[in-house]
Amino acid sequence: MSTAKDELANLIQQQPDDSTGEEIVRELAFHLMIQRGLADSDAGRIVSNEEMGRRIRQWQQ
Repeated sequence: MSTAKDELANLIQQQPDDSTGEEIVRELAFHLMIQRGLADSDAGRIVSNEEMGRRIRQWQQ
């Protein structure tokens, strides 16, 4: 199992050589958001599509 540092270093290595610092940071942030979302899903911290639709309709009132 790799460490967080190894995982992020690997992601950086996978980026094109002409990537800007901003592009790399954006890719790392996206990766972390995906990991958090998967962890939330695994832990049951989810909202159904129906519930989210209800919440959005409330915001629009």
